[in-house]
Amino acid sequence: MEIEIRRVRESEGEKVGDLWNRMCAELDDGGPLGAEGQRNLSRMLGMSAWHRDAFCLVAVADEEIVGFVNGRLDDGDGLLPGLLGEIDELYVVPEHRGRGVSRALARAAADWLFGRGALTVRHLACRDNTEAHRFWEGVGFQNDLVCLSLYRED
Repeated sequence: MEIEIRRVRESEGEKVGDLWNRMCAELDDGGPLGAEGQRNLSRMLGMSAWHRDAFCLVAVADEEIVGFVNGRLDDGDGLLPGLLGEIDELYVVPEHRGRGVSRALARAAADWLFGRGALTVRHLACRDNTEAHRFWEGVGFQNDLVCLSLYRED
């Protein structure tokens, strides 16, 4: 089965939003998005079809979207040289995993960002998610960033 990787079409925002919702439901501490949240997310993903700095790429098999990756190009705070590429989320439906679709999406996202001037491409993964770290390292990413969070107590 051949997989096509391409930029999302504006009319496909809702379909990719449904996949995002499916991704959330698969997480241990995840759950379904609320109706308004899913509507806004779907709109954002659809607008990625034409946005200059944001993107959503989809993996298509037999005319069905089976995965996506999204992110953005950013100049950050301007303290570092060049542009920063960020990959936010990557998801492939379970029935298409293990076929190289995730790797193809990750490479396509990096290529999209590098092709638009990014000098560095980042994806933040949870510290305890060794499976995700192995995947991204296998695509060529280096484990060089630690993100710690402090939450307000109220």
